[in-house]
Amino acid sequence: MKNTFLRLACLAGVSLCGAPAALAQDAWAFRLTPYLWAMGIDGDIHIRNRDFQASSDFADIVDNMDIGGSAIFEANKGHWVNFAQLDYLSISSGDIDLRNSAADAELKSSSFLGSVATGYRFRTGERSTMDLLVGVRYASLEPEISVQGVGKFEGKSSITDAMVMLRPRFAIAENWYFSPTISVGAGDSDLVWELAPQIYFDRCGTEFRFGYRNLNYDLKEGGRSMDISISGPMIGVGFAF
Repeated sequence: MKNTFLRLACLAGVSLCGAPAALAQDAWAFRLTPYLWAMGIDGDIHIRNRDFQASSDFADIVDNMDIGGSAIFEANKGHWVNFAQLDYLSISSGDIDLRNSAADAELKSSSFLGSVATGYRFRTGERSTMDLLVGVRYASLEPEISVQGVGKFEGKSSITDAMVMLRPRFAIAENWYFSPTISVGAGDSDLVWELAPQIYFDRCGTEFRFGYRNLNYDLKEGGRSMDISISGPMIGVGFAF
């Protein structure tokens, strides 16, 4: 009876915390991570010979948010890693400054950000890894600026960039990891780069992450240009299946 109980306990441990690495080496592993990105937006926008300086912190965005959502999806098999990240945000904010003018201005913005990448995972320690990925980053940015007594200025940009991503994952304690994700790319934009250092707690397939994400775009297209930074803390929970 005692031996039977021990066998059942071992089987339960495997089902809750995953199969041993030797058994799972060639199996697909999936993870979905919805997260909250407490983003703020700061940047310069040039539309129709007008310069605008927009600045909204997280509190402003929450107060004026129409809808928003973010998620990361991962599908890995052995050393082959695949990554997708999506963010959508629609806001209407009166917190915008117009250079060289005291006129009131309002910003409406609908933004979709998406990244997909694939690559190879290197083992750098017993529980530490380094992912090197290549992929594509897409952004749809639709700022609309209304200036009191002047009029409405609209800009719409669909931006596709190639990118290289480096995603280390260092074991810092039992169940704890540090991952300073870095990516850089170009294409339709002159330069896009991202820095996202995060702390992970991984227990039995459930992963809690805390960190900071800073995404920067430098874009010039015709008579329009944008140099914006979207940044802020993030928190999420990932589920393995």
